[in-house]
Amino acid sequence: MSTQSTTAPTGSPAPDFTLPRVGGGEVSLSSYRGRPIVLGFLRGFA
Repeated sequence: MSTQSTTAPTGSPAPDFTLPRVGGGEVSLSSYRGRPIVLGFLRGFA
């Protein structure tokens, strides 16, 4: 998993990224291109 930090200007498309699926495998943002989605990011505190 990448720890690269990228910032997109407000109103611009989100940069593509890939994350692990809970059940195995991976999913990329680009696989949802053309469909409306909601992105939510949570930060856990240790």
